[in-house]
Amino acid sequence: MENQVLYVKKTVHWLTLFAELKKQIKLSSILVCTLLASCSEPSDIKANKTYEGSAEAVEQSTLSQQQLDKLAQNLQVKYKFLSNIETNCPPLKGKDVEYCYGAEILLSSDSDALLTVAQQSWQLNYSQVYPVYASESDEFSLVHLNGDIHQVTPKVSFKGFKAGKKYRIKLWVKSTLISEKELMPNYWLSALPLKPAVIASTKAVIDEETGLEIQPYVVPFTDTVKQIKSSPKDINQYASVNWLYDNEPNLAHAGEKATQEKQATAQDVKYAIIPTPKSVHISQPAAELDLSAGLHFSLEGAIQFSDIEAAISRLNFLGIKTNENKQGVEVSIKINAQKADDWQQGHYQLSITQSSIEIVSQEPTGAFYALQSLSSLLRLESNTVPLMEIEDQPHYQYRGQHVDVARNFHSKEFIFSLIKQMAAYKLNKLHLHLAEDEGWRLELPSLPELTQISSRRCMSLDDKHCLQPQLGGADAKERDGYYGVEDYIEIIKLAKAHHIQVIPSLDMPGHSRAAIKAMEARYHYYMSQENEQEAKRYLLTDFDDKTQYSSIQNYNDNTLNICMESTYAFVDRVLDDLQKIHHSAGQPLEVYHIGADETAGAWVDSPVCQALVENKENNVDDFKHLGAHFIERVSHMVQSRGIAVGGWNDGLKETKVENMPTEVYSYIWDALPWGAHQQVSEQAHRNWNIILSTPDVLYFDFPYQIDPKERGYHWASRRVTTRSLFNFMPDNLPIHAEFRVDTLGQAFSSDDTKQLNENGQVVHQPLPKNYQVSGIQGQLWSETVRSQQQAEYMVFPRLLALAERAWHKAHWSVPYDYSGKIYDRQTNQFSNDLKQARDQQWLAFSRAIGQKELAKLDKAGVFYRVPTPGAKWQEGKLKTNIALQGLPIEYKDNAGNWHAIEEKLPRNKPLAVRAKTADKQRAGRAMTLP
Repeated sequence: MENQVLYVKKTVHWLTLFAELKKQIKLSSILVCTLLASCSEPSDIKANKTYEGSAEAVEQSTLSQQQLDKLAQNLQVKYKFLSNIETNCPPLKGKDVEYCYGAEILLSSDSDALLTVAQQSWQLNYSQVYPVYASESDEFSLVHLNGDIHQVTPKVSFKGFKAGKKYRIKLWVKSTLISEKELMPNYWLSALPLKPAVIASTKAVIDEETGLEIQPYVVPFTDTVKQIKSSPKDINQYASVNWLYDNEPNLAHAGEKATQEKQATAQDVKYAIIPTPKSVHISQPAAELDLSAGLHFSLEGAIQFSDIEAAISRLNFLGIKTNENKQGVEVSIKINAQKADDWQQGHYQLSITQSSIEIVSQEPTGAFYALQSLSSLLRLESNTVPLMEIEDQPHYQYRGQHVDVARNFHSKEFIFSLIKQMAAYKLNKLHLHLAEDEGWRLELPSLPELTQISSRRCMSLDDKHCLQPQLGGADAKERDGYYGVEDYIEIIKLAKAHHIQVIPSLDMPGHSRAAIKAMEARYHYYMSQENEQEAKRYLLTDFDDKTQYSSIQNYNDNTLNICMESTYAFVDRVLDDLQKIHHSAGQPLEVYHIGADETAGAWVDSPVCQALVENKENNVDDFKHLGAHFIERVSHMVQSRGIAVGGWNDGLKETKVENMPTEVYSYIWDALPWGAHQQVSEQAHRNWNIILSTPDVLYFDFPYQIDPKERGYHWASRRVTTRSLFNFMPDNLPIHAEFRVDTLGQAFSSDDTKQLNENGQVVHQPLPKNYQVSGIQGQLWSETVRSQQQAEYMVFPRLLALAERAWHKAHWSVPYDYSGKIYDRQTNQFSNDLKQARDQQWLAFSRAIGQKELAKLDKAGVFYRVPTPGAKWQEGKLKTNIALQGLPIEYKDNAGNWHAIEEKLPRNKPLAVRAKTADKQRAGRAMTLP
C-alpha cells in the first residue's frame, strides 16, 4: 500500500510538472510523451496480488537492477505447444471442458550467477491471445491479468534457477492454436521498484534471405496431426509441398500442346489488365504502340492535369516519361458529360491506335482509371502496349481496403505506399481503423491526452502514462506511434489525388480501452488541479460501476460507459476535430465508421446506467438495449454533421431501423458457413448500404495456407488465398456452400429460403428483388502484424484479387436467385462448365500477376508474399508448380547450394524447394519434399 500511495503521488507530481512546463514553453505533445517516457515504469500494483501457492505477501524486491537485467539477458524461455486435441482438459469452474489446447513454458539458464535469485518479488509477464484457464507447476504460478497479458510468479517452493535445469509450467487454454505466429514476443521481467527488462531470448529476429520473422522462443510445430487439427472432427490437411502440388492446376504438357500453352500464356500476359475490363476488343493482334519517346497530354472538358497527375506519375515510375515538348505519343483525354444510361461512375473508354491514345470519360475519375489500365498493360522490360479498345466501368462503387493501425501502428510511409497500390488496381476506399484497446493513433488538438497517453505501450500495467504492453508490446518502439494532424492531412491529400476516399474509424463503445485510459488520466490531472468540472467533461468511466465482464479480447475495462453525458460530449468533441481536419485536407468527411460492435455485457452494475434505465422518460427500458441506444444516438450526431454513418453489422442489427438515419453503411463480417447471407438479407431489408467484409474470404489477417509458419488467426477460416478470393461470388453468397468448407474442413449448407419461427414471424427471407450490395472490402487486422513488411506480406498479392472481384463481374458467376434456394454439395447450380471457365480465367489472372504485376511491386519495394511451390517426385523426376505462374523456383542440393530447377536435374532426397520474387532478390519460405 505504501508503494501504491508513493506511486500515485509521483504520477500526480510528474503530470502537474509537465502540464506547467507545457504551458510555459509550449512543448509539443511529442516532446511531452518523450519526457513522460523517461519516468520509471513500475509494474501494475494490483497485479502483485497474492496468488494461490505464492508467498503470503509480496514485499519490495531485494533484487538489484543489475541482477534483473542480467536475468533478462540470460533467461531462456521456450513456448512448447503440445496439442489441440487434448483428452485431459482440466475442468473450468467445476464444469468439464471438451476441447482445449495444452502447452508448456520452459525456463532455463546456463549462468551460475543467477543461482542466488530466489524468493524475490519478481514477475515474468507475457502476451498470449487466448487466456490460460488452468496451469500446473511445482515452482511457479501462472495467471491471466487482462487482455492478453499473463503473469508468472515464483512459489515459496522455488529456490532459484539452477544452471542447466529446465523449469516447466504446464498450461491449458480453452481454444485452439494453429499458427506459431499467434505466440507473441517480448516477455518481460519486472520487480518493484526496478525498471522492467525485456527477456532477450523472447525477441523476434529477421531471416536475411526471406525477410520473414523467426521466433526463437517458439518450439517449432512438428506434430501436424495434433497441431494443425483443432478438434477430432477437423479434416483439414497440412499444406505440404505434395498437397500444394495436387491442389494447384498442373500445366505440364508435352510436345505441341506445350508450345500452344506457352503461346497462349504470352498472349494472356500481353493483353492482361488487372482488374479485368468489362469489354475488350483487339483490333490488330500483332501490332503494338511504342511509348519510348514519351507521352504528351491533350485535355478537353472539365478535367485538370491535377486530376490525372498521380496516374501519370505511375506511368513515369514504370519507365514511360512525360514529354513536355509535345512530342512522342499524344494522349487525348476528353470529358463527355452526356453519359449513357448504363454508365457508372468511373466509366471510361480507352483506344490505343498505331499513333495515339484516346480516352473518353464522363468525369475525371474515369480518365484516371483509363491511365491506370494503360500502366497495367506495361511490362517493366518493355515500353510497348498492344493496340486495343476498352470500354470499362466498375461493378461496385465501393471498393475498399481496411487497415488496422491501432493494434500495431503502421507508418505514414506504409499508408502512402498502400494508397498508390490501391489506386493502381482501382480501389477507392481506404478504411483506417485508428483507435482500439491497444492504441489511439490520431492526434486530435482538443484532446491531446489521447496520443500523449494512449499512442504507446510500455512495460507498465497501470496505464498512468502509457498503455499496457498488450500483443507483445513490451518492446513496441517500432510499432507504436500516431499520425499528427499534418501527417493525417498528408494521407488524405495523397488519397484524394489517387481518387480514394479516407473513411476513419475510432471504435466505440467497445474496443475503447485506449480512449478510456486517456480520459481517466485527464480526469486525475484536472482533479489534482482541483478542477472537477474539467476533470469530468470528457470522462468515459463510471468509477462506481462494479460490473464484471470480459470482452471478446478478454479485457475487463474496454467499454466506455454509454449512460454518461460526458461520453457523448467526448464523441462530439472527437467528431468536431475529425471533421475540421478533413476539411483542412480538402476532402470533406463523408463517411464515419463508428465501430459499434462487441460490448460484452458491460454496464449492468453501473449506477449511472441503472438510473438511465429506471427513468421512464427515456426510450431505454432495459439493459439489453443500452448498446442500441448508444448507436442510435451517435448515428444521429454523425448525421447532423452531414456525414453518413457506418458500423459493423452485429452492433447495427440491435438498433431499430426507425431510430436510425436513412443512409447507413453496414459492414457484414459474418462468415459464409455461419450464415453471412442471412445477415446481408436482414440489413438489406432495412434498405441500408451493405459492404461485404466476410472474414473467411476478405480478412487478410488470416493465413494463406494451413501451415503453422504462416501468420494469422484462424477463427473463421484456415486459409485465405489469392485464388480463393478470386473465386468469390459477392452477388450470391449462399452459392458458396456448393464448394467451400468451414474451419473444420467440413461441407456446409446455406438455406436462403423464407423461414418463419414458431410464432409465424419471418426470421429470414431472400434479398429484396434486384437488391445489390454496395461493395466489398478487404480487412487487415493487426494483432499479429507487427511491422510494415508483415503488413505488406498479408495484403499482397491478395489485394489484386480483391480489386478483381470489386471491379469486374465474372462471366462464370452464378446469378442470385431472389426466390430463395437451399445450397449444398449436391445442388450443382455452379456447374462443372462454370468451374472450368473460372479455373481457366484464374490461370490467366495468376500468370498476369506472376509474370507482370509482381515485378512492379518489386520495383515499388512492396514486400509481398512469395508463394511456396508445390512439388512431387514422378517417375524419379521432380515436378513443380506454383500458385502464381512465372515465379522462379529453386531447389537445394546436398552441399546446401540453391539452383534454378531449369539448371540441372535434382537427385537428392529429401529435397528443399522454394520460390523467389520476380526480381530474384528475395526468397520465399523453403519447404522439404520427402
